[in-house]
Amino acid sequence: MAAGIVDSYEIRVETVCSLLTQANNFLHSFQLELDDMMNRLRINLTNFQSLRRKDFDSMIQDVLDHQREIENKAVLCLSNFHKEEQEMIGALRNIVSAQGHDPIEDIEVMLEDMLTRQKNRELDIVKTLKQIQAEQEELKTGLKRLLEKGEDIRIKDYKAMLKAIRTQQGKDSRDLFDLLDDFDLVRNRVNDQWQKIVSMNPN
Repeated sequence: MAAGIVDSYEIRVETVCSLLTQANNFLHSFQLELDDMMNRLRINLTNFQSLRRKDFDSMIQDVLDHQREIENKAVLCLSNFHKEEQEMIGALRNIVSAQGHDPIEDIEVMLEDMLTRQKNRELDIVKTLKQIQAEQEELKTGLKRLLEKGEDIRIKDYKAMLKAIRTQQGKDSRDLFDLLDDFDLVRNRVNDQWQKIVSMNPN
């Protein structure tokens, strides 16, 4: 029975890790789409506004650095989560294999604390992934609006987009991320924000 409890817990850990990894991989694939959009915008500004490629890259570098920092945090959180859970499973199996006493009571005491700590770590990872996704949506929406301008794109439009994104990145949005349950909510929030920006800065 004790071994079955540990096996069940290990299956849950692997399932959670798999789901979190899939979510992280999805966000990585989304980043590839952003990279393509940035490259197209870079070409447009180079061709129609004579903005040098290195100046384009320099202007957006801090925005990308901020995103990369959060992405690295997510990878580290996932790695630590998996490592710590494996160590805990190993400790449980040692209790099961110990001779001379019934391990059930020891395992039940540990399990309650473990599940609480596991849930807290899961929430930390989910918050980080949601923050990545929200900021990716911010950038995608801004890039899309600029690409739609085509030959009418102006350097000042690019600067205005970057300013709006930096402002959003600088805000503490933790409470907001706690309320976001799916990608559609994030997308709607971002679109609403950009509509406000456009209405305040008409062409």
